[in-house]
Amino acid sequence: MSRRVAALIVLGAVALAGVLALVWLLWRDGGGRGPGGLDEAEAEGRPATFELYFPGEGGYLYAEERELAVTGEAASRARAIVLAVLDGPGEAGRERGLARPFPEDVGLLDLYLTPDGTAFVDLGAEGRETPPSGGSLAEMMMVYSVVDSLALNLPEVERVTLLWNGVQRESFSGHLDTSVPLTAEEELLAASVRERRRAEG
Repeated sequence: MSRRVAALIVLGAVALAGVLALVWLLWRDGGGRGPGGLDEAEAEGRPATFELYFPGEGGYLYAEERELAVTGEAASRARAIVLAVLDGPGEAGRERGLARPFPEDVGLLDLYLTPDGTAFVDLGAEGRETPPSGGSLAEMMMVYSVVDSLALNLPEVERVTLLWNGVQRESFSGHLDTSVPLTAEEELLAASVRERRRAEG
């Protein structure tokens, strides 16, 4: 064996040892966590409480606390929030007069987050080429039930771009401009919700 080959073998062994040491350190600092810094329980989902917003009396959005199983990834939390909003309020919320913002057949087709804080939310329904129709208030309630529930719960989400069947439309029902990303609109929240949020800082 030539000295050059022997030297290459030694260098390779040193490099491999360095990589293994780095992996061990990262694993140790993560407390034995797996990919993404999540342990097995977190990867499967752990309960976390979110404040979802549903249409209610007076044409405002009202808060309903909901415990959802999520991982530590922002996309997992965003997806769980949108699915819960589409599912509608719970029994207690319905008793308070809160309503499902979208028809039952509307589902989440896709969702992804960009590094600049934009959540792309693709909604759709089988057999529906266009979003559900309605007046300006109904459209505001539909759109902002999703936008506010995401942007007011997740610091990773600063704005929301809504799609329908993979297409960003100029409007969902002809009243609200959805051709641009939307930010949270707290003025659509019921006065009691706004006051509590301000009091909580």
